Amino acid sequence: MLNQIVGKHAESKKLESNILQISQDAKLMKAKHADVIDATVGMLHHEEGNVFKYQVVEDLLHHLSDAEIYHYAPVRGTNAFSEGVVNWVFGNHTQTIKEHFHYSVIPTTGGSGAISNTFYNFNDFGQKVLIANHYWTPYENFAFEANIELTTFQMYDDSDCFNIEDFRAKAMDLAHKQKRLCVLLNDPCNNPTGLCMSPDDWKAVVSVLNQVADEDIPVILIHDIAYVDYQLKDPQYSRETFLSYLDFHPNILAVVVFSGSKTFSLYGFRIGAQIGISKSKDIIDQFVRVGDYSVRGRFSSVSQPGMNIIGKIFTDPHYQNQFSQELIHARKLLKDRAILFMEEADKQGLKILPYCGGFFISIITQNNNIFKDLVQEHVFVIQMKKLIRIAISSLRLQDIPRLVSILRRHI
Repeated sequence: MLNQIVGKHAESKKLESNILQISQDAKLMKAKHADVIDATVGMLHHEEGNVFKYQVVEDLLHHLSDAEIYHYAPVRGTNAFSEGVVNWVFGNHTQTIKEHFHYSVIPTTGGSGAISNTFYNFNDFGQKVLIANHYWTPYENFAFEANIELTTFQMYDDSDCFNIEDFRAKAMDLAHKQKRLCVLLNDPCNNPTGLCMSPDDWKAVVSVLNQVADEDIPVILIHDIAYVDYQLKDPQYSRETFLSYLDFHPNILAVVVFSGSKTFSLYGFRIGAQIGISKSKDIIDQFVRVGDYSVRGRFSSVSQPGMNIIGKIFTDPHYQNQFSQELIHARKLLKDRAILFMEEADKQGLKILPYCGGFFISIITQNNNIFKDLVQEHVFVIQMKKLIRIAISSLRLQDIPRLVSILRRHI
């Protein structure tokens, strides 16, 4: 009998829920049946079904020089990309952040690469990262690859608001048990629920992190802001969160995760960034040292075309203005679908989890077979732990009332 060819650490590796594969299955069925509703992958689409492309991105892509396309990208990225990302992410508060913190930007293969790198470098093997109980399932894969685990707190309290009390209890317990606290918060527009934390929620979270840091326990906050530009409120409102950072204990490291996929629809280019922020220069020096090593050791460098497109948009006022105007249209597409979905859900008595922005709306379900039941009705969604996730980013307005009716029958 042939011995197991994979290493012992890899024997249990198996993708249980492959979102991209489910999306392909939906496309295959749609080729045969015109009534198929595909609400799976988080990619923004036009009403006619084509992926939403920013014209400024398209134009720049076709006018890059050979060097900007074919040469290796620098491991640390270009200055245009790095400083542009910082200015875009922090918006009106950029200067305040720069005055109060040391910071550095490490380009990564999408937001996924940023989270994966951070999991690996800022936890001891076998330790746990604290996240909300409703989360994007690939976080599990990133954790397994980093030889760590995930542990959860309850996202919602009895009033369907962010559960700061359970967060506090779980954070303090974990910090005392393992003498390290690494927290991942996906906000605003949580994937899968669409929850957005309030400024008061963030002040409370920072207070908890400071309490841990006061005990001389290392604290790392991973802040996944993939959908920062898609909250229902003005985009600058999403940036108000960063003002709570000003109260950070000097020894806290915040790693802000930027996704070029969501912001620019550059899904296939795999471009993102880790933005390391701390009041301690020594912490940021360590962040840079291990980050540079992991980039070189895991994927060498990022997409040169993707980085150059983003760098040009962020540093040229003309391109940035053009992009900002197109973003208004993209946000309206999403907002129109979200509002109609919420109206239909209310009209038909379908209870959804609180939503305030992003690509997804979620519904709690007790039906363990709901995925198969919905496929029988030619509907594809993503089933997660005790809920289903609906990607409104790709739904047509005309499909929403029928989708809500079907969901209500099987939930």
